[in-house]
Amino acid sequence: MMEVSRRIVLGGMAASALWPISGARAADKVDVVIIGAGLSGLNAALNLEEQGARVLVIEGRERPGGRLWTLDDVPGNPEAGGNGIGSGYARLLYRAETLGVAMQPIRARTEFSADTALISVRGETIRPVDWERHRLNPYTGATRATPPWAVSFGALAKDNPLGDVIDWRDPAYAKFDVAVADVLAAKGWSAEALRMAFATNPSYGNSAYDVSAMMWFHIFKNAELMSIGGSGAMAAKGGNQAVPIAMARAVKGGIRYGARARVVRADAGGVEVLTDTGAVRAKAAIVAVPASALRLMRIEPALPMAQQAGIDALPYNKVFQLHMVPTRRFWEDDGLPTAMWTDTMAGRLIGLRYGADGDEVSSFVAFVSGFAAERLDRMSPEAATAAVLADIEAVRPAAKGALRPVKIVSWGRDEFAGGAYACWAPGQIRDFANVLPQPMGRVVFAGEHTSYIARGMEGAMEAGERAAFEAMDLI
Repeated sequence: MMEVSRRIVLGGMAASALWPISGARAADKVDVVIIGAGLSGLNAALNLEEQGARVLVIEGRERPGGRLWTLDDVPGNPEAGGNGIGSGYARLLYRAETLGVAMQPIRARTEFSADTALISVRGETIRPVDWERHRLNPYTGATRATPPWAVSFGALAKDNPLGDVIDWRDPAYAKFDVAVADVLAAKGWSAEALRMAFATNPSYGNSAYDVSAMMWFHIFKNAELMSIGGSGAMAAKGGNQAVPIAMARAVKGGIRYGARARVVRADAGGVEVLTDTGAVRAKAAIVAVPASALRLMRIEPALPMAQQAGIDALPYNKVFQLHMVPTRRFWEDDGLPTAMWTDTMAGRLIGLRYGADGDEVSSFVAFVSGFAAERLDRMSPEAATAAVLADIEAVRPAAKGALRPVKIVSWGRDEFAGGAYACWAPGQIRDFANVLPQPMGRVVFAGEHTSYIARGMEGAMEAGERAAFEAMDLI
């Protein structure tokens, strides 16, 4: 009852009224307190300690890694977030090597090949070999031969105006910070072509109308730099979460788990962070959480309006995953591939071969994104599971009763994430990209959404490194 009452009170009272400075637990005193034990916060902590700073990391979850999460309770230990490590992930690979985390070739997850996935559109099941000539193919020219899951990645590649990976933040390129739909409609794309490429199993955002073309241009330049998906792609042995686990163990100042930060107070003398478990005092603070989590936290004094506006408005991709174990080899019964790309609530269905021999199907995942993920997030877990299974069985009758659900992962419903990764809407790069990383007095900001060059895991590492240097100037 006490915990429930506390949560109810939080909805209507300032957190400072619940955890005063003179609370029962004495405030910690360190050089830098870091909020968030994801890659960004952990890299900041290690960089600071290498410079002799006293550090304490606080984390609301009961584990390190943030949105990098290996599922050890699903056969084959698939990744719920953070699947591939590019050969250009210099910071991540450096930490892995120095901490003794071995690497191996990447395990394919959401990628499809032209001959190993079914296409299910408007109730019709189509083999990839028939897609180019199919009446439901909305594309024109050479794009008709491209499988639907690959269209979005080729749609803008030839239009990329960026000369360098850092140019996406340059105000000189702001005219390209427009909706993807604006760019492609001018090239003759139909509404149906846009919907299939950018609103059906989208990689970023919900549709071609809510995603910045500039973000895509940056993704392409970043991929060149990081060699994402190329021959150098790899993963950590035992799962990618082995990297943040090793980093967390290496933090000398320790990590306090289950300590959700509520308020960050700063003045000329230092910083105080109020958490569920007590107060932490330091000379400076690094806030290394997604903007979607930061907007649930209070910073005192208030941030500049443009910075707060960016924190409040930055969207995050919704991703829903249903992990399942096959109870029989239904794909042998119907003679069809184990992978499907659908416009149903099943999203992308992938048979993962993560067993010891790399050949046997260890589990399946229905990987759902965009509007379909939002719809599933509005349901109860039981209803969402039933909806996904029903659509799988509608496309593949042989799968009826052959998949046992074992785990749901919803990044949209995760209270510490609010989505899988930052997804810039049209105009937001121009308005917020250079504002979000700016320190506010003794409070420094990190997280992949504040990175300048990279995205994803390496972006998080980059931002943590930059934040550590900024914090050093404050202590």
